[in-house]
Amino acid sequence: MNEAPPMGTILVLDGDTVPALDIIRSLGRQGVPVDIASHQANSISGYSRYTHKAHLYPHPLESTDQFLTWLEQQLASNRYRLIIPATERTLVPIARHFQSHPRADCITMPALDALETVLDKAKTGQLAIDCDVPQPASWTISQLSELNDLEDQLHYPVVVKPGRSISDNEVRVPLTVRYAHSGEELRKLGHELLGHVHLVLQEYFTGIGLGMELISDKGEILYAFQHQRIHEMPLTGGGSSYRKSVEIDPELLEASRRLIARLSWHGVAMVEFKKNPQTGEFILIEINGRFWGSLPLATAAGADFPYQLYQLYTSGTVSALQPYRREVYCRKLASDLAWLEAVIRKDADTRLVTIPSTGSALKDWLKVFSLKHYFDVQSLGDIKPGLVDIGHIVRSYVERITGLFRERAFRKKIIKRSHHQALAQKIASANNILFLCYGNINRSAIAHVLADEMIGTDGLTFRSAGFHPEENRPADSRMVAIASDHGISMNSFRSTTLTQELANWADLIFVMEATHISRLETLSAQVAEKAYLLGGLTIGEEAVEIADPYNQPEPVYRSTYQQVARCIEGMKTLIPADQAAHPERAL
Repeated sequence: MNEAPPMGTILVLDGDTVPALDIIRSLGRQGVPVDIASHQANSISGYSRYTHKAHLYPHPLESTDQFLTWLEQQLASNRYRLIIPATERTLVPIARHFQSHPRADCITMPALDALETVLDKAKTGQLAIDCDVPQPASWTISQLSELNDLEDQLHYPVVVKPGRSISDNEVRVPLTVRYAHSGEELRKLGHELLGHVHLVLQEYFTGIGLGMELISDKGEILYAFQHQRIHEMPLTGGGSSYRKSVEIDPELLEASRRLIARLSWHGVAMVEFKKNPQTGEFILIEINGRFWGSLPLATAAGADFPYQLYQLYTSGTVSALQPYRREVYCRKLASDLAWLEAVIRKDADTRLVTIPSTGSALKDWLKVFSLKHYFDVQSLGDIKPGLVDIGHIVRSYVERITGLFRERAFRKKIIKRSHHQALAQKIASANNILFLCYGNINRSAIAHVLADEMIGTDGLTFRSAGFHPEENRPADSRMVAIASDHGISMNSFRSTTLTQELANWADLIFVMEATHISRLETLSAQVAEKAYLLGGLTIGEEAVEIADPYNQPEPVYRSTYQQVARCIEGMKTLIPADQAAHPERAL
């Protein structure tokens, strides 16, 4: 029989997340007994000295019904005074299922209609309009065909926001904001995302990220805290890995008041804005109707939202609130190390963001020596979770480094076996040749078309394919134009998705990158053994990989075309001239 928790125990869900750990620490410091639960065994919160007991539940995204049944059992046991969902993945199914439950007041959740409004980006946009809160020009689409009517209105880059951050399909899938720099790229993202959720398209707005965190009682804000994002991961915009507490901006607070009052919001929330420091203009980004990722900064600065929420739900009031400290910094170690690596590697789209210098990035790390600097997970008052987190970080880097060595050795092996002489023997015994890349709209597509045009023997059959799940797509318009300049028509070409049947059909497979052979190994070792680099067909040169030109400048497309064309010319030399269908055609 399970041991009963102490009287007045709180159950915190999503124990594998940083916000859950911060909630546990906040309540534990106040002497409130806490249990945690997660779908992951050995979650980070389970190592906290404030955790009384850790529980395991079914995955709320993959096994939603089973998760809800588990929670019903916890409510029926009357073990817990309060249950706190820490993330959207648990809050959403709970709010939809338990609104009318006899013990619904034991769960910290807002009214369902208010939650559904902030979950849906389109509904949030309408709320902003109703409350006269600025937002960028926006359009909502549910079908790809709707883009046709928007072509003249869109100015790139376009922010592509999934209507919900977690889809409402049978299998709930987490989705993230993306960016499109052209109509073609926007359609590609539409193909990818519209099967999960409707999309909100917005004009790109340049500014700094500001979060207005608050707790409210039926639409009345009781306390507010503001932070500024300093580092975001990825660099083009995402969760903050490093941020600081700042003065409340009266304009942003007033905008938040109007939104929260209209929602009659009850509990915690973060209203996220972007503000241009040069013009003073600001826009609403979104409303997070639950605890936010940067919660440890708020508690470190003295804005103890978890304990305030506990008071609101257990006593109906929040005790006297002290002003929070300004210029307090907080860093999520794992994410900010990834941010630093991205800066050093210049791994960001410079059309969207200016990448800081390595020197300035390292200078930011000097803040760790400040008495006003904190970490999200590492804490002298609760040491073990921080050590476990560091262990995870070290292990991930060791795995990456060893993986890089393995990948390098594999690439070297593939390059060595793809030399011209070996390929001559393979072609001599082949009847069916398959060209393969990721999308089958650029590299393998032009290889296929050129091989048909320049070689096209009775004894050889050429086909092409890609790993991309959607087939029957036309070739990339930029590659089509370049091929046309060389007298090659790709107008009738349509992409094919690789299947086991097609892989078995091929006697010889030419791939563009060594990693493509790794992917073929998932079909079978026998299929992977038939694959070689197309870049090994260039006479007198070591085999090379041919990079994907997709969405790159035109000179990159032209260079790719020439690389592939030289390879097909090399293949042509391995076939007797009297068999060539078009020996007179020149590159």
